[in-house]
Amino acid sequence: MSARSNGCDVIPTQEISAKVLSLVEKEGISVKTAIAKFAGKYDYKIRGSVHAYSIETLKRLNAIDYFLKNSAPNFDSLNPFVKNLLRIAVYEMKYKNVHPALATDSAVRIVKKRNVKFAGLVNAILRKVEDMEIESNNSVENVALTLFHPEWFVSYTCELLGEEEAKKLMEANLTASTYIRVNELKSSVESVVKYLEDNGTVLSPTFMDEVFRVESYERHPASLEWHSKGKYVVQDLASCFVSHALNPSPDDTVVDLAAAPGMKTSHIAMLMGNEGKIVAVDNSPERIRRMRSKLRQLGVKNVEIKLGDGCSFNFTADKALVDAPCSSTGSYATQPNAKWTFDWGKFRSTISVQRKMLRNAMRNAYEAVYATCSIMFEEDEANVKNAGAEVLRLNTPFSRGIREFRGERFDDWDKVVRSFPHLHNCSGFFIAKLNERKGE
Repeated sequence: MSARSNGCDVIPTQEISAKVLSLVEKEGISVKTAIAKFAGKYDYKIRGSVHAYSIETLKRLNAIDYFLKNSAPNFDSLNPFVKNLLRIAVYEMKYKNVHPALATDSAVRIVKKRNVKFAGLVNAILRKVEDMEIESNNSVENVALTLFHPEWFVSYTCELLGEEEAKKLMEANLTASTYIRVNELKSSVESVVKYLEDNGTVLSPTFMDEVFRVESYERHPASLEWHSKGKYVVQDLASCFVSHALNPSPDDTVVDLAAAPGMKTSHIAMLMGNEGKIVAVDNSPERIRRMRSKLRQLGVKNVEIKLGDGCSFNFTADKALVDAPCSSTGSYATQPNAKWTFDWGKFRSTISVQRKMLRNAMRNAYEAVYATCSIMFEEDEANVKNAGAEVLRLNTPFSRGIREFRGERFDDWDKVVRSFPHLHNCSGFFIAKLNERKGE
């Protein structure tokens, strides 16, 4: 939705988006959570516009800040709202094809309402940005700024995939496909498909009977009534495949060691027909509260929720899911703020947690599925190799794993699964199925 009509704001989309970005930056929360705070009172069109402005600005944050820091040496020390209003304006003029004069005028009028002393500064900075272009003699920096990724990620993915594939991956991270998963605990595939089509949604099937790609819509499926009633959920294609990889049966006992927010837990429950038993574990009381509400909304009845640490939680189960906390490097299309908050120290600590969770799963279950929304070899193949368990071959329409990286070989590369945004129109996932019996 356009924020303007005849050159004037109907709804202050840019202002709300600047507030959203400021909160995301300050508290490290998701754009969705920040929008709920600042735009929850508006209708779905306004919320959608704010979401688009916020996400599209975050996707290009390094290039946008390149322009601003070269126009204002004190940019980092500016008032957070002013900083993010400037970012919104640069996104408009450089990447949304809004005339620079209109983008500047809008930002100046918004900042005047809050603090008139910043109006001249905002105007001066944006006038400088207007005629500026990205100039870099460093090839890595140039790719980073033109494809909107951190320089470390450019170097890493070029080494992992090769330069051409890496560039395709980064280009794909600028768009995100939407998928819906029918919740057959509350409705049928046929009913949900008809409902969505009757509401202007164009769907195409996938290799999973209950999962559909959204090709276009009049209203986003998440804003429709049947979504709030739990008859379907918005869930990534590769994320849905994780539950199928586990292949739960109605008489199984399943443990999910990092269950919140409960999307995969609810999918497993559906595949089990609400029979058997699922123990859903998470170490956050707040996430457990939200998961309990979500599972109730989706009609899940065979889940026992436990507050606990997935690294040490004691259990006995047929199957375990380790949907591990990770770097989210496969989810940059939907979580672009993760690009700019990556930390190598935290990364190494997360790998330690992943390995502890996987070892715990293999001690207490006959089979385990290990999954991350990461493209990083260290979080994926290297962790599975470290587990020392038998790797079971997964049939898949996705890709296989990485055979070797930085001198470390992974001999079971052809048994595990990887999805990539540029190859499969979904998030980047790694999925492996392990057996308790040690390989030879």
